[in-house]
Amino acid sequence: MNKPHPPDASVPPALPPVKTLPSRLFSALIAVPAALWIFLEEWLWDFMLKFMAWLALLPPVRWLERQISKLPPYAALITFVIPAAVLLPFKLAAFWLIAHGHSMLGAAVFIVAKIIGTAFLARIFSLTRKSLMTIGWFACAYNIINAWKARLYAYVRALPVYQRMRALLRAAKVRIKSWWRSLFDTQI
Repeated sequence: MNKPHPPDASVPPALPPVKTLPSRLFSALIAVPAALWIFLEEWLWDFMLKFMAWLALLPPVRWLERQISKLPPYAALITFVIPAAVLLPFKLAAFWLIAHGHSMLGAAVFIVAKIIGTAFLARIFSLTRKSLMTIGWFACAYNIINAWKARLYAYVRALPVYQRMRALLRAAKVRIKSWWRSLFDTQI
Protein backbone atom coordinates (compact mmCIF):
# COMPACT_ATOMS: atom_id res chain seq x y z
CA MET A 1 0.00 0.00 0.00
CA ASN A 2 1.42 3.36 -1.02
CA LYS A 3 1.49 6.04 1.61
CA PRO A 4 0.80 9.57 0.46
CA HIS A 5 3.85 11.78 0.55
CA PRO A 6 3.83 14.67 2.98
CA PRO A 7 3.60 18.07 1.32
CA ASP A 8 6.93 19.47 0.26
CA ALA A 9 7.70 22.60 2.26
CA SER A 10 9.70 23.99 -0.66
CA VAL A 11 6.62 24.11 -2.91
CA PRO A 12 4.71 27.39 -2.45
CA PRO A 13 0.97 27.16 -1.84
CA ALA A 14 -1.27 27.60 -4.86
CA LEU A 15 -2.17 31.19 -5.68
CA PRO A 16 -5.82 32.21 -5.89
CA PRO A 17 -7.12 32.29 -9.47
CA VAL A 18 -6.70 35.55 -11.32
CA LYS A 19 -10.04 37.08 -12.24
CA THR A 20 -10.39 38.08 -15.85
CA LEU A 21 -12.09 41.31 -16.91
CA PRO A 22 -15.31 39.53 -18.00
CA SER A 23 -15.37 37.68 -14.69
CA ARG A 24 -14.94 40.92 -12.71
CA LEU A 25 -17.63 42.66 -14.79
CA PHE A 26 -20.04 39.76 -14.29
CA SER A 27 -19.35 39.80 -10.54
CA ALA A 28 -20.01 43.55 -10.39
CA LEU A 29 -23.22 43.24 -12.41
CA ILE A 30 -24.47 40.50 -10.10
CA ALA A 31 -23.12 41.96 -6.85
CA VAL A 32 -24.91 45.31 -6.97
CA PRO A 33 -28.44 43.92 -7.58
CA ALA A 34 -27.78 41.12 -5.07
CA ALA A 35 -26.65 43.65 -2.47
CA LEU A 36 -29.69 45.80 -3.15
CA TRP A 37 -32.02 42.79 -2.95
CA ILE A 38 -30.56 41.52 0.33
CA PHE A 39 -30.57 45.04 1.75
CA LEU A 40 -34.27 45.50 0.93
CA GLU A 41 -35.17 42.03 2.16
CA GLU A 42 -33.48 42.67 5.51
CA TRP A 43 -35.02 46.13 5.79
CA LEU A 44 -38.54 44.83 5.14
CA TRP A 45 -38.14 41.65 7.20
CA ASP A 46 -38.86 43.30 10.57
CA PHE A 47 -41.98 44.97 9.22
CA MET A 48 -43.21 41.69 7.69
CA LEU A 49 -42.63 39.80 10.95
CA LYS A 50 -44.56 42.41 12.96
CA PHE A 51 -47.42 42.41 10.47
CA MET A 52 -47.67 38.60 10.42
CA ALA A 53 -47.55 38.50 14.24
CA TRP A 54 -50.39 41.04 14.36
CA LEU A 55 -52.34 39.02 11.81
CA ALA A 56 -51.85 35.89 13.94
CA LEU A 57 -53.66 37.61 16.83
CA LEU A 58 -56.95 37.51 14.93
CA PRO A 59 -59.01 34.54 16.18
CA PRO A 60 -59.67 32.91 12.77
CA VAL A 61 -56.00 33.21 11.83
CA ARG A 62 -54.90 31.84 15.19
CA TRP A 63 -57.21 28.84 14.70
CA LEU A 64 -55.92 28.30 11.15
CA GLU A 65 -52.31 28.48 12.31
CA ARG A 66 -52.97 25.84 14.99
CA GLN A 67 -54.42 23.56 12.31
CA ILE A 68 -51.49 24.16 9.97
CA SER A 69 -48.94 23.42 12.70
CA LYS A 70 -50.56 19.98 13.27
CA LEU A 71 -50.32 18.86 9.63
CA PRO A 72 -48.45 15.68 8.68
CA PRO A 73 -45.32 16.12 6.52
CA TYR A 74 -46.71 16.00 2.97
CA ALA A 75 -49.83 18.00 3.83
CA ALA A 76 -47.48 20.58 5.38
CA LEU A 77 -45.48 20.57 2.15
CA ILE A 78 -48.58 21.28 0.07
CA THR A 79 -49.56 24.06 2.48
CA PHE A 80 -46.06 25.50 2.24
CA VAL A 81 -46.14 25.53 -1.58
CA ILE A 82 -49.63 27.09 -1.94
CA PRO A 83 -48.59 30.77 -1.42
CA ALA A 84 -45.83 30.45 -4.02
CA ALA A 85 -48.24 28.84 -6.48
CA VAL A 86 -50.92 31.47 -5.87
CA LEU A 87 -48.48 34.34 -6.42
CA LEU A 88 -46.75 32.86 -9.49
CA PRO A 89 -49.32 34.30 -11.95
CA PHE A 90 -48.76 37.78 -10.48
CA LYS A 91 -45.01 37.45 -10.90
CA LEU A 92 -45.48 36.25 -14.48
CA ALA A 93 -47.83 39.16 -15.14
CA ALA A 94 -45.16 41.49 -13.77
CA PHE A 95 -42.63 40.13 -16.28
CA TRP A 96 -45.19 40.45 -19.06
CA LEU A 97 -45.79 44.09 -18.10
CA ILE A 98 -42.06 44.78 -18.10
CA ALA A 99 -41.64 43.07 -21.48
CA HIS A 100 -44.42 45.21 -22.94
CA GLY A 101 -43.01 48.56 -21.87
CA HIS A 102 -44.67 49.01 -18.47
CA SER A 103 -41.49 48.59 -16.45
CA MET A 104 -42.53 50.63 -13.40
CA LEU A 105 -45.91 48.91 -13.06
CA GLY A 106 -44.32 45.51 -13.67
CA ALA A 107 -41.63 46.15 -11.08
CA ALA A 108 -44.25 47.31 -8.57
CA VAL A 109 -46.40 44.20 -9.14
CA PHE A 110 -43.35 41.95 -8.79
CA ILE A 111 -42.15 43.66 -5.60
CA VAL A 112 -45.58 43.53 -3.95
CA ALA A 113 -45.99 39.84 -4.91
CA LYS A 114 -42.49 39.10 -3.57
CA ILE A 115 -43.15 40.87 -0.26
CA ILE A 116 -46.51 39.17 0.27
CA GLY A 117 -45.15 35.79 -0.80
CA THR A 118 -42.11 36.06 1.45
CA ALA A 119 -44.21 37.06 4.45
CA PHE A 120 -46.65 34.17 4.03
CA LEU A 121 -43.97 31.60 3.17
CA ALA A 122 -41.94 32.59 6.22
CA ARG A 123 -44.95 32.34 8.51
CA ILE A 124 -46.12 29.02 7.07
CA PHE A 125 -42.59 27.63 7.20
CA SER A 126 -42.32 28.58 10.87
CA LEU A 127 -45.56 26.67 11.49
CA THR A 128 -44.67 23.59 9.40
CA ARG A 129 -40.88 23.39 9.80
CA LYS A 130 -40.96 20.45 12.23
CA SER A 131 -43.09 18.36 9.84
CA LEU A 132 -41.23 19.49 6.71
CA MET A 133 -37.84 18.57 8.15
CA THR A 134 -39.00 14.95 8.53
CA ILE A 135 -39.11 14.67 4.73
CA GLY A 136 -35.59 13.53 3.86
CA TRP A 137 -35.20 15.21 0.48
CA PHE A 138 -36.73 18.45 1.80
CA ALA A 139 -34.36 18.58 4.78
CA CYS A 140 -31.39 17.90 2.48
CA ALA A 141 -32.47 20.60 0.00
CA TYR A 142 -33.12 23.02 2.86
CA ASN A 143 -29.62 22.49 4.26
CA ILE A 144 -27.97 22.88 0.84
CA ILE A 145 -29.93 26.04 0.03
CA ASN A 146 -29.27 27.53 3.47
CA ALA A 147 -25.52 26.87 3.16
CA TRP A 148 -25.46 28.49 -0.30
CA LYS A 149 -27.56 31.43 0.92
CA ALA A 150 -25.26 31.96 3.92
CA ARG A 151 -22.20 32.09 1.62
CA LEU A 152 -23.97 34.48 -0.76
CA TYR A 153 -25.12 36.76 2.07
CA ALA A 154 -21.62 36.80 3.59
CA TYR A 155 -20.14 37.71 0.21
CA VAL A 156 -22.69 40.48 -0.42
CA ARG A 157 -22.44 41.87 3.13
CA ALA A 158 -18.68 42.19 2.65
CA LEU A 159 -19.14 44.32 -0.49
CA PRO A 160 -18.44 48.03 -0.12
CA VAL A 161 -21.68 48.93 -1.92
CA TYR A 162 -23.71 46.96 0.62
CA GLN A 163 -21.87 48.47 3.57
CA ARG A 164 -22.40 51.94 2.10
CA MET A 165 -26.16 51.30 1.71
CA ARG A 166 -26.34 50.16 5.36
CA ALA A 167 -24.51 53.30 6.50
CA LEU A 168 -26.83 55.50 4.45
CA LEU A 169 -29.90 53.79 5.91
CA ARG A 170 -28.64 54.22 9.48
CA ALA A 171 -27.96 57.90 8.81
CA ALA A 172 -31.40 58.33 7.21
CA LYS A 173 -33.08 56.69 10.23
CA VAL A 174 -31.31 59.08 12.60
CA ARG A 175 -32.33 62.09 10.48
CA ILE A 176 -35.95 60.94 10.18
CA LYS A 177 -36.24 60.32 13.94
CA SER A 178 -34.70 63.70 14.66
CA TRP A 179 -37.06 65.40 12.22
CA TRP A 180 -40.08 63.57 13.68
CA ARG A 181 -39.11 64.55 17.22
CA SER A 182 -38.65 68.15 16.19
CA LEU A 183 -42.13 68.17 14.64
CA PHE A 184 -44.03 66.44 17.38
CA ASP A 185 -41.64 66.51 20.33
CA THR A 186 -42.20 62.77 20.89
CA GLN A 187 -40.09 59.65 21.24
CA ILE A 188 -40.10 57.01 18.51
